[in-house]
Amino acid sequence: MIDTLFRTHFPFFEKSDGWTYLDSAATTLKPNVLIQATSEFYSSAGSVHRSQYDLPQTKQYELARDLVAKRFNIETREAVIWTSGTTQSINIVAYGLEHRIKQGDEIVISVAEHHANFIPWQQLAERTGANLIVLPLNEKYQIEPETLKNALSEKTKIVAFNLVSNVTGVRQAAEELIPIIRQSCSAKIMLDIAQAVCCEQIDVNKLNADFYAFSAHKMYGPNGVGVLTGKLQSLEEIRPLVFGGKMLKNITESELTVAELPYRLESGTPNIAGIIGFGQVLAWLEKWDFIPLNHQLYALAEYTRKRLNSYKNLQIIGEQNTPTISFIIKDQHPADIAAFLTQSHIAIRHGEHCAKPYLRYLAEVGTVRISLAHYNTKEDVEHFFNALDSTLKILQES
Repeated sequence: MIDTLFRTHFPFFEKSDGWTYLDSAATTLKPNVLIQATSEFYSSAGSVHRSQYDLPQTKQYELARDLVAKRFNIETREAVIWTSGTTQSINIVAYGLEHRIKQGDEIVISVAEHHANFIPWQQLAERTGANLIVLPLNEKYQIEPETLKNALSEKTKIVAFNLVSNVTGVRQAAEELIPIIRQSCSAKIMLDIAQAVCCEQIDVNKLNADFYAFSAHKMYGPNGVGVLTGKLQSLEEIRPLVFGGKMLKNITESELTVAELPYRLESGTPNIAGIIGFGQVLAWLEKWDFIPLNHQLYALAEYTRKRLNSYKNLQIIGEQNTPTISFIIKDQHPADIAAFLTQSHIAIRHGEHCAKPYLRYLAEVGTVRISLAHYNTKEDVEHFFNALDSTLKILQES
């Protein structure tokens, strides 16, 4: 089977000692190609963009940038900026656009945001005296187009929301929401695509936001590598957050001339091994046909969802069939469920999922979250349900 073949590229399954991994929304597992590329870099010497002898590493480093541009249909490689992850990418934009924000301006976000796409805008509003508008959701856990439209005005300077929720897996209708923003105001649009990049082929030109942020570790890449990208004209408006080596054209005792994009936003020594490794992952991913892989993944998600719906007092948060499934069980604390599942070697996530405002909005202390990826199998899901049955039996008897 195709999913079994894909699975064989991940050494976790040979060394996991019986663990079933169902937490890919937190971070995906790492394929052999990443591990090998990272090891090869650390077995060599040098940096990038520093000397003649490190030209091979520099070429690999910049090839990774080209592969990101190709995969996401980014207009130019200069619009691909390396960061440490989604969080840093969004903070770069929030701090870098501060010069455009004044007291009384408005920043619009949704209540469904990860802290990484909530706190930077909250703090930007606090620093500048702008007003933070937090949109509610409709009964489908989505931003209602009419609600968004009514929140926009000539004072709106930034609109930020996620494409896919890390809590529920629900996808926002960005193709409908972004045109509403464009027609209503001149705000810059930040789209957090971290939870979408694993399973969706994203075309940034079609989505038409100003900025996009994601982390490599959400799509089989390394931890500590992220991408900030978007429209080159919008990226040009960002003032650097971090100053240091390699982000300048010239400096005197009294004046700094910054470099062109992307380097002006990439000061200091980057995560070279991770970026080179991510490039190898992107090249490896191009060899796979994700139409059947996604078909199997979503079929497995649908099977999991149907099985969960058969449990008494269990409620799934969100109705979309997605690889991320968040649920609660009446009268059972998510931490207790997770503790017993862990004893059965089931790796899942529980709690607030770095989205406290969203969980407060849902009136829940937390949820249990299963998140699948292309390497998961029906056997993984059956292992989870066997463990869940045992867990509920223990909890109900106690």
